[in-house]
Amino acid sequence: MFKTRWLTTVLILSIVVIGYGTDVPSASTKGNLRSINIITEKPYSRRYQPLIDAIEKEMRDLDIPGAAVAVVEGGEITLAAGLGSKHPHHDLPMQPSTLFRIGSVTKTLTAIGLLQMIERGFVDMNAPITDYLPDFSFAYDANWAPSITVWNLLTHTSAIADYVEIDTPGFKDDDALSRYYSGPYGQSPYAYLMAPPGRMFNYTNPGYALAGWVTESASGLYYRHYIRENVLTPLKMMRTFFLPEEVIADGDFAYGSALHWETGQPFVVEPNSYDNGWAKPAGWAFSNVFDLSEIVKFLRAGQPDVLTNEMRMAMQEPQIDWEMFLDLLHYGYGLIVQEAGFYHPTASNFYRMRIVSHGGDVHGFSADLYYVPDLDFGFVALTNASYSHLDTSFATALTTLCEMPTPFSIPNFSMTSADYARYPGQYHDPFNAGDILVKLNNNQLTVEIPEFDEVGVLYSSTLVANTPNNFILYLYGLTQFDAYPLQVTFILDDEGRSEYFRTRSFVAEYQGEIPPEPGRPGRTEAFRTMELFNASRLKPVLPEPRLPFIRPPVR
Repeated sequence: MFKTRWLTTVLILSIVVIGYGTDVPSASTKGNLRSINIITEKPYSRRYQPLIDAIEKEMRDLDIPGAAVAVVEGGEITLAAGLGSKHPHHDLPMQPSTLFRIGSVTKTLTAIGLLQMIERGFVDMNAPITDYLPDFSFAYDANWAPSITVWNLLTHTSAIADYVEIDTPGFKDDDALSRYYSGPYGQSPYAYLMAPPGRMFNYTNPGYALAGWVTESASGLYYRHYIRENVLTPLKMMRTFFLPEEVIADGDFAYGSALHWETGQPFVVEPNSYDNGWAKPAGWAFSNVFDLSEIVKFLRAGQPDVLTNEMRMAMQEPQIDWEMFLDLLHYGYGLIVQEAGFYHPTASNFYRMRIVSHGGDVHGFSADLYYVPDLDFGFVALTNASYSHLDTSFATALTTLCEMPTPFSIPNFSMTSADYARYPGQYHDPFNAGDILVKLNNNQLTVEIPEFDEVGVLYSSTLVANTPNNFILYLYGLTQFDAYPLQVTFILDDEGRSEYFRTRSFVAEYQGEIPPEPGRPGRTEAFRTMELFNASRLKPVLPEPRLPFIRPPVR
């Protein structure tokens, strides 16, 4: 895996602290901290030092040039910090106020906007999306679009295949959303349904782009303008932007560290290095830890001119089961809802508490927003490197700044022979992967994907067990990762029989037992859409949806 060049062994730290304690750390005793710039309304407290130490270590381990974090306690920002550099190769001290791309955290803003339209009577959550998007259709099947509801878009249950492009020349203006989805998208080989809408959760960026278009259509305002007037302004998120030129004019922004999406070479991402007008509602916003902390405050206490308390709480309630990790993981509306489970990877403790969150990955940047209602605690972390999340730092923040509940025993993640017996068989995806042959031998599942073999997509032949019904399929040579872990979930029917082989990139339906000598399948749409696995497309932009802190061992 490509490692970005670490600018220096010295981290430059800028901290804004409000409240708690009296001790200010000394630069001379901080080891690799050469300088510490502190602006406080109340004295700095050493209670934050374990968190700062954890962030520094995680930045070194992941080769992150710079990061900004905020801690929200009792509805107030008590710590905001900028660490490292805004630029991968130059000494530009990071500030807590610095702007980053936030990737899929944008979906939380999009959900709030569409939920407003629903509450105000302009949109019916259970109506077909074609009631609001009459020009939207799929060339493959005219019946597909009317079968998708607004609720399906909000909950990632539309079954629309995931697809996004990093940069879209010709589709960067405000009308790009409607122009693209009313025209070129429906005719593209990437526009199809993986399963019947509503059958399962499967993360999809086009689904949230369409949610933004519904808001745009129902309100009569371009998506960007609606979110600015009705979400960002009342929440006092005045430095959250959708246009690169707004970020450049602001001046306080981070440069991303990434591999170029076409050449695969090291690349410094500037605000205007790429843009995508039709993906803005799914993940193309810029923000900072102060603005994102306002979302934490909103989730905690509400704001009636934004959403009613009932709808605000519905955002944070499980709306659809992700069918992973013992059914502890769900999606609300624009938020991941982890129900009763936090596994601390260092202490091996399992805590029963709800964590509401959303993560984001976009070229050169990583983002995380967490709210833990039971602890009245929020945490926001932004970094300027691809796939570089401060997971351990979040765990450290919880366990050192909060009074944690009594830990429980780690649940049993193992599977029985009866579990394994559910999965073998022949599955088929008519659009992407073709036939998938799953076999069982001594409680170990193997997989064969003939069309992958034919087009040269390398993958592991063994499915690695994770939790009941969930496995890891490793793909090779597609991203900067040596082995890309693709999450596989076997979706069961009401009688406990396997019905679908689900991944984010493809879904295959169970066909029956494997014939004794299966013939070579016909050339399916896999040969047109295999580009979904190309390193210049989906994988480097948006990997598997970020899962909060349930961390069962991978066996």
